[in-house]
Formats: sequence, C-alpha cells, structure tokens
Amino acid sequence: MNAKAVIYCDCLNAHACIKLIQLYWRDLFLKRTIINIKVLDPISDYGWPFFLKFIMQRLRFRIEEAKFFAGHLRKPDGEVIYSAAANVSKELAFKASESILLQSKFLEQLNHKWGRNTILKHIASSLQMPAMKIATQFMAAETLSQKVDDNNAFLLVRHHAYFEPNLLYALAPNLKVLFYRTLFNISLRRNRVSVLILLFYLKLREIKWLFESFIRLESNIHSHLKNFEPSLLVLQEDDLSLDRSYRTQPHWFFVEDGKPPFQTIVLKAGSVPRLPVDAEALKSYGIIPISEKELYLLSIKFRASNPVRHLLLKDIWKCVITSFRGSSVEIATLFDITRLLYNANVLASFCEQYHVKAFMTCENYMEHADAMMLIASNLDITTLSYQYSNMSKAGPIMMTTADLMLTFSPLYHRRWTYNGISPGTFADIGYPYDTSFKYFRKRACERKRVLEKAGAQFVICCFDESMQTDKYGLISEDDHYSEILMLMKLVLGDPSVGLIIKTQFQWNSPARYPKLASTRAAVNATGRYIELSYGIHRNIVFPAEAALSADISIGHAIGASAPLEAALSGGRCILLNPYGAKSENDLLYSQANIVYSSMTSALSAINSLRSGNPDCANLGDWSPIIDQFDPFRDERSSYRLRNFLEQAVLRNIGKNDRQRTTD
Repeated sequence: MNAKAVIYCDCLNAHACIKLIQLYWRDLFLKRTIINIKVLDPISDYGWPFFLKFIMQRLRFRIEEAKFFAGHLRKPDGEVIYSAAANVSKELAFKASESILLQSKFLEQLNHKWGRNTILKHIASSLQMPAMKIATQFMAAETLSQKVDDNNAFLLVRHHAYFEPNLLYALAPNLKVLFYRTLFNISLRRNRVSVLILLFYLKLREIKWLFESFIRLESNIHSHLKNFEPSLLVLQEDDLSLDRSYRTQPHWFFVEDGKPPFQTIVLKAGSVPRLPVDAEALKSYGIIPISEKELYLLSIKFRASNPVRHLLLKDIWKCVITSFRGSSVEIATLFDITRLLYNANVLASFCEQYHVKAFMTCENYMEHADAMMLIASNLDITTLSYQYSNMSKAGPIMMTTADLMLTFSPLYHRRWTYNGISPGTFADIGYPYDTSFKYFRKRACERKRVLEKAGAQFVICCFDESMQTDKYGLISEDDHYSEILMLMKLVLGDPSVGLIIKTQFQWNSPARYPKLASTRAAVNATGRYIELSYGIHRNIVFPAEAALSADISIGHAIGASAPLEAALSGGRCILLNPYGAKSENDLLYSQANIVYSSMTSALSAINSLRSGNPDCANLGDWSPIIDQFDPFRDERSSYRLRNFLEQAVLRNIGKNDRQRTTD
C-alpha cells in the first residue's frame, strides 16, 4: 500500500485506529513515514475521540477532519451528493432487507405469515437512514479526493452486517475501499440479550403506567370512549383543532358537515410539542385524542380473549429465542421486529375492544403505522394511507402496505410501488388540503392590502425547506440565511417590493437568527415585511395563504410541496434548484417556466417580469402542467377523503379486494 496516499476514514474510533496501525505498521515503525488520515465524521475535542487523536498523532498519523457539507459537494454530473445519496439509499435499504430475509429463515417465515411484505418493508425502513449515511460518506470521500486530484486515495469504513461490500463499491468507483470490523459490540441492538432487555424495559414501563393509573385513580380514563360504536383510528400527525383555516387534524372533518357517524380516535405516538387541545370541543364531534400510555391502559381489559394477541406473543418469544442462537445479521433486526410486534399486540387488543373498523395515516414511517398494517387483515380492519406532499420519490420509510392509498393523481402511483411492496389499490382524490383554501382567502386579501398600503406594489413570498445542522445535510443554516438576507436587502433597496416569509418549521424563522437582527429590524420598519407564522413545532399556516397574499412565490425543487400548494391556489411560483437535484418531476417542470438555479437568477427573472419582458410573461405559471399533479382542483378533496373513510368504517370496504394495481 502506498504510504503517501490520503486515507479517508468514516469516523475516529478504536476499531478504525487498530486497522490503520495493522495496515501501516511497517511504514510507521520502519520507514518513519507520516500517514495522512482525513476523518469524515466530526471529531470531538473532548473524551474518547480526543484521546484517540492524541495517541494516533504520536504514532505519526496526521489526523484531521475532512471539511465539507454534503449539500455543497457535487458529483461530476452537477448533482449534489446529498441528493444522489438519497436516491441510492432506497435501493440499498431494499437490497439489504431482502438479503436479511434470505439469511434468516425465521424472519422470512414471519414476513410470509403476516403477509403483504409488511415485515420486509419495516426492515427496509429501519435501514434507509443508515444506508443514506453510508452512501453520503462514500460519495463525499470520492468527491473530496477528486477535488485535490488524488488518484491514489483510500476509503476505510466499518463493515456493516447489513450492507455487504459488493453493494457499496459502486458508490465510490475511483477509491480503493477497505473495511474494518468491530471487535466488540457496544450497541444494545447488536447484543444477544437486546431483545430480552427491550421486553424487560417495556414491562417495567407497563408496571409504571399501571401504578400511576392506580395512584391517580385513572382506571376510568377516557370513559367517554364508546366501545359499541364503529371507530376510526388515526395517528396524530398535526395539531388537533376544529379550525380548518390552519393545517390541523382531522383536516377531512368540517364542523358545518355535522358529527361523523363514527368516533375518531387519535393516537399521539410521538413527543412533538403541539398546540393546546380543546378536548371538549373535539369530544362533541366524536374526536377523542389518546396517548400511548392511555392506549395501553385501555387495551389491557380485552387481552385475554384476543386470538391475534396469542399469535403475536408467540412470535415475540420466538424473537427472543432466535436472538440468542441466530446470526449477527438477525440480532439488531430482531430488536426492531420485537418492538413492532409488541406495539401490534397492544393495538390488537385496543382495536377489538373499541370496534376499530378502519385505520388511516399519512406518516408511514411511524412504528404504529406498520404495526397496524401487520394485524389489520386478521382483525378485519380496512387500512388507508393518504399522500400529503409532492413526493418525487417514496423510499421505504414513506411506503405503505395499506389496503388503499389516496393520492393526488395517477402521477404518483409508481412512487409507492417498488419490489413487491405497495398499497392494495390506489384512488385519486386531489390535493387533500385544498378544501381549506376558502377559510383563509379573506385573511390573505386583508394582508395583501396592508402591504399595499405601506407602498408594496409587488409582493414576493418565500418558502423554505428543512435545514440540517450537521455536515451530512442538504441545506445549511448559511444557505437559508443567505437567501433570506438577499430578499430583505431587495425590500430595503426597492420601496415598491413587499416580502412574506413562511417557514416550514418554527425553528427556521428569521426571528431565530441573531445575525439577521439588524437587517430584520430595518426591513420590518418599512411595513412591507411579514413573517407568517402560527404553531409551536410546525408552522401550521398554509403555504397557500402566504401565496395568496403575494404576487409570486419562491420555493425549492427539493420537496416542492409548498410551491405546489401555492400553484394549486392559483398563484405563480418559482422553484430553486441550486443543488442539481434530480427527481421524477423534472420532465414536467421543464414544460413550464418555473425552475431556476439560484435565488439571484430567480430575482433577475422576476425583475424582467415586472419590466414587461414578454419572455418572462409566463414566469412561475404552472398552468401547462398543474393538471398532472391534481386533475380535480375543485377544493373538494377532503370530502372525497371523508367519503372513503365513511365507507371503510361503516361498511369495512376493501377487505375482499386484494388486487394490486399494475401501473
């Protein structure tokens, strides 16, 4: 091995250091050569990494962190490596999950037993983020080596039990890839007692909940839940409210339509902070929120006579036994599968007790979603999933094995179908939030008048996309800051321009950036600047409300849900794609004048539009392609969704038709 070559290493840990010493001991101790190591993961200045760096430097290794941000590194074709890695991670996760089933007779039988490839999908979901991290590291190392014109670079990475080397070499074809193995497992999930420890923890939590219930006299908790009415079970994915002018849940229910002929049970299965809930108002319309703790307490009364529970418990104990005698590939997988089966066990008892006839979700990555898909057929429950975003690709995390998938249009069917995993059938309903447009139009018009009164003759609205603070992200804080600053300076320099900022999450608000404080104060003083925000975690103002207050909107091609909503509400909207990201929507986007490579080029086009340049008359106009995204555009999508729900709950439709669509 060439001692002068640069070695890229995934992270600084004892296993990697031992491998490096083994590879280079001759050069270190005989030739006294300095070995250059560039570590991809951040190196802490404290603790174990600091100690390892100190030792390795004394052994004549030159250790430094490779400085990069995944959203700034580009492949030869111009696409940033974050986007390229995201596209690759889906295939990697599925190949790895299929390999796991081939190597594990028990898991393969479990997948076949519960049907619909739900177990396979769940395993692939758990592997997608690790696959994303690995793919990004490989592509980052290759790109960095090419930037310094190093044709003799190496990459040293941990050997992953799930991702065999032959799956990974193609990610960095110009690097010599080496693997090191961990000598001991410090991760709980990779320990043979992991499944037993998990069950012990879950049992302790049950005891704690029962004790709290006894002490606080909560034995009659949620007694207003009726166990003789048909029920719809949904997961809480947004703030709960009856106010349809904001993005809240259940968004398919409108007070003027009256109480549904079934009760809606909303399970809060996460720790995301939400707005306060008016439980009494919701209760009057049969909408009952419950926590995961309450789900357990309400389920225990009915467990003894539940046959599905017997099957689940039997498989849970098989997981325990297999974890002790199974292969290393199975251990961590069994940890996730056991937790899935445990949640399914609790849900099975609850659903039978409270006559749950249908289950629906849109956030298919939630563990309770897969748990319901697992048991629904045995309990004669219809499962539904609905599309909520302009998703260009659906990886295993967002895929579903529901009986029915409600999509915007036929454009999206293929994106939820991959390798034997798909919904039972599809139905198109249009954009599911467009029924709320009429509830905030007046508010948007009033806001536009306020800006015009302050002198704004042309109003620009800006949408953001999620930022990542670590080096493996796509959009950095500096990127976000630069775009907002450019727009603020435009307002300060042109008294005819107004600006509306509508962020996706509260933490992205310009108010949270100290370095924007002075500029923000100046632009706010003009009266031509508005930060449109409401909520605690997510900014639950609809993008369409911001778009209706503006003359044109600017969003991002990555994601592009807010821009699509803006276009569906009738507004102009531009997509920024400074990342060279590729998606299945690109061909459609090219048929309209909507995609620009930077904020600078977008603002230049807007200036041409305002100047009357005929070449820019169609700027931000989605009309040539909008019907491909939503063929309805009648603001009645929520009614179509509710109709499917009523059929599912009251007549339990869909259970006899298991035909998969073949698009």
